[in-house]
Amino acid sequence: MKLYFRPFACSLAARIALEEAELDAEFVQVPADGRLADGRHFSQLSPMGYVPAIETRGGFVLTEGPAVLTYIAELAPEGSLSFTGFSDAHYRMLGWLNFIGTELHKAVFTPLLGKAAGPEERAAALARVAKPFGVLARHLEGQAFLEDRFTVADAYLLSVLNWCEHSGVTIADWPVLLDYRTRLRTRPSVARAMAEEWPLLKAA
Repeated sequence: MKLYFRPFACSLAARIALEEAELDAEFVQVPADGRLADGRHFSQLSPMGYVPAIETRGGFVLTEGPAVLTYIAELAPEGSLSFTGFSDAHYRMLGWLNFIGTELHKAVFTPLLGKAAGPEERAAALARVAKPFGVLARHLEGQAFLEDRFTVADAYLLSVLNWCEHSGVTIADWPVLLDYRTRLRTRPSVARAMAEEWPLLKAA
């Protein structure tokens, strides 16, 4: 299994999940120009050019962050990254994956971190952060994780919250979220994943 990633992009969540579940994977860094070491262009695997992408041993390629995280969760030992069966918690977790992907990743951070957005679009993105951050802060008040244990949704949220300082989002305005991020960064799987990618980010 291969995970295609860029350092500290949303693919960090998939690396954290693989670390948490102790699943074996080869990590392939996608260069800025998309040209992979095997001669392929990354767009042959991920038509939109987005990470993460997972290539299984059978050659099946899966893209889109929430789908990749769900796939990893289902490969993991039972209960280690998700919830089993048709449980309410399982579907709430899927809801959080989509909430993070749409309300934060795409609506807020993509315009702030991308080079294409103009001043008005960036200002609108900054204005949008208050509502989803408020929802998350109220939900996380007094609890350690989005649900009753660490899941792939927490890995995704942590990865997105890592972008705050680089995008002009003042996470300290939401102390609950700052505390959540600080605590999760000390989790062994998170610390290992971040330690692996930090030198790669600095070298980029």
